[in-house]
Amino acid sequence: MNFREKPYDAFHVSTDSAGVMTVAIDVPKRPMNVLTQSVMEELEAIVSDIESRSDLRLVVFRSEKESGFLAGADVRDIASISGPAQAGRLIDAGQQLFHRIDHLKTPTLVVIHGPCLGGGLEWSLACDYRVARDNSSTKIGLPEIKLGVIPGWGGTQRLPRQVGLVQSLGMILQGKTLSAHAAAKIGLVDRAITPEDWEVGVNQFIADILRGDVRTQRPLRKRLLRFLECAKPARTWILHKTRAKIRSKAEQYPALPAAVHAIETGLQKQGAGYVTERSEFVKLLATPTCRNLLNLFFARESARDIKTWATHAERADIHSHEIRRVGVVGAGAMGAGIGQFAATHGYDVAFREVDESAAQQGRARLEKLMKTYADRNRLGAEKRRELNDRVVMSTDDDAIVLCDLVVEAAVERMDIKQQIFARLDGLVATDCILATNTSSLSVDAIATSTTHPERVAGLHFFNPVHRMELVEVIRGAVTNDDTITRLVAFVRSLGKTPIVTKDSPGFLVNRVLFPYLGEAVLMIGEGYSPAEIDRELRRFGMPMGPLELIDQVGVDIAKHVASSLGHVIEGLDPVVDVLTDMVQRGDIGKKAGSGFYRYQDGKSVPHKVAALSSPVCLEPDDGFANDGLSTIQRRLVYPMLREAVLCKEQQIVREDWMIDLAMVLATGFAPHRGGPLRVIDGIGVKLVHENLKRLQTVHGNRFSPPELIAAMSAADQRFYVRERSLSTTESQRKWRGNDSSSSRSIR
Repeated sequence: MNFREKPYDAFHVSTDSAGVMTVAIDVPKRPMNVLTQSVMEELEAIVSDIESRSDLRLVVFRSEKESGFLAGADVRDIASISGPAQAGRLIDAGQQLFHRIDHLKTPTLVVIHGPCLGGGLEWSLACDYRVARDNSSTKIGLPEIKLGVIPGWGGTQRLPRQVGLVQSLGMILQGKTLSAHAAAKIGLVDRAITPEDWEVGVNQFIADILRGDVRTQRPLRKRLLRFLECAKPARTWILHKTRAKIRSKAEQYPALPAAVHAIETGLQKQGAGYVTERSEFVKLLATPTCRNLLNLFFARESARDIKTWATHAERADIHSHEIRRVGVVGAGAMGAGIGQFAATHGYDVAFREVDESAAQQGRARLEKLMKTYADRNRLGAEKRRELNDRVVMSTDDDAIVLCDLVVEAAVERMDIKQQIFARLDGLVATDCILATNTSSLSVDAIATSTTHPERVAGLHFFNPVHRMELVEVIRGAVTNDDTITRLVAFVRSLGKTPIVTKDSPGFLVNRVLFPYLGEAVLMIGEGYSPAEIDRELRRFGMPMGPLELIDQVGVDIAKHVASSLGHVIEGLDPVVDVLTDMVQRGDIGKKAGSGFYRYQDGKSVPHKVAALSSPVCLEPDDGFANDGLSTIQRRLVYPMLREAVLCKEQQIVREDWMIDLAMVLATGFAPHRGGPLRVIDGIGVKLVHENLKRLQTVHGNRFSPPELIAAMSAADQRFYVRERSLSTTESQRKWRGNDSSSSRSIR
């Protein structure tokens, strides 16, 4: 029998006759539990009650939401912090509350399912025991580094003591999440319990605690490794190697060295570690990197919110037109990736191939993808059968007749696509959406082959499908709102982020990206080194340089896209000529072992490319306003900035943040800089305008400043309203200098 305790808004508390108190979190009006100030205050009151009682034998913390245990602190609360004193109070409150939980006389157990992230894991680490449900929805980690900060409620202190220095550095510095199985393997949780045995397994574990019969599953080898890590020589060596590894990114992402500092201080003296954790968190909140990453977080949330893309009336109609069965025409690399990903998210998928030979190749491709997914997620035989049963590969039309959505992923030829859409138009139901995965061809032109162009749209996935988060949803001139709303809902259901764009050559991402890639090709022709070009752009913050990227994508594909953009982007003709020559020579990139680099034994060696003209090497002070960029960076980044502004002028997307988010998610555009338009704001529109004019003088009209840039420069405007948060160097000094509040050491 359970005894109900006093009521709370965000918790349900009860105690059974065995003296087991269950504290179940269920934050009202939230799809996922988060720690807000009011939730923390209620938890503090519950902890005070536990401290005052002597009748309790165990306290069990768990969630009543099926969505998961806890997503961490409310990010909006963090973003709204106005100064260092407020930030310090926030950290003090969490550290001290979890310190009290850590030192409760009554044993504590956390029961984890779904996300257990950030503050959720920090709370869990303060408890004595942890069990987790072993399925794909359980994700355990400290992702704060992805927002430009570090764990602030004891995560940098308790995690190393729980799982060891090496494991904790990997989790904190990468912000990576672990499955229940992986967490149990390193000792982060005590048990990973299968969904079939979940309730029985949790109850058994509780019974084991009450009997004092909980045995660790951590193997002797892991315990020995942990012991060796604690020795000062090993600890010093590990931290030294870690600092060397993050050195190149430390300036761009100051949270990396800050996390190492907090961890090291805690290992030297535990109480001092909490003080360091607090001070580093407060300082990081004032950095431009943190503010830009927070802005990207909110942009991603907005993009995933159906209200961003649909009216109230449209939202009310989504479920009556819900997509349940997906058809895919073409089982090549992209088609197979799209279909496999949809199947792993619960959709029935029907493939249509042109003949049995193509179908056989598609089956092999799909089976490989399915096996990789099943192995990575440790699916049992029954789950594997269920997954494979969701997919059908066929050479006739019957398989796709009953689909709610058909995605065409055939060869990039307009005549072929129009033939496919004309056939589909008379084959499927009138409320079935027809979508093309084209990366460059006109959706409107494809739609002309149908009698219902209002249900035709683009659905541009990026390669590889399972890794790339962004999906461009392309609205044709007559595509109706219902089609767009249903596609956005479909993309969200896959866990991806949709951006709705206008039908225009290259849509958004390729349109902004290709002037950058093209300029790099031209610079090679002028005699610049591929390695030098790529190195400079990695220093800017790109995950790889432009020439590395072309080799990864494929020179042949880059040539095709560049050709399709020639009439909207100036200066691409010589780029197409260079790429065409490379394709004819067979230098089509990494997949052929040769592109801008030669690939031998997993290593890349730059090719020697004949110069098209005399090299043009400008020094940073050669007539340019100081924008903080090197000569090569400026030459390559400014084409992206310019094209992003032109996309805004032409209303390719509706909001500025959509441009920035799309470029970060699809191309890896330096996340710490926030996206192309935020880079312009950071440099200053006037400086960008001056430098574009100088580049135009030296290199031609492909650098001519857009009218919008000229107008904004004259009016001294920004793309984004200046944020209330402090981001300038002077403001950072004020932020740090005003933090006069002191933090109580936690020992």
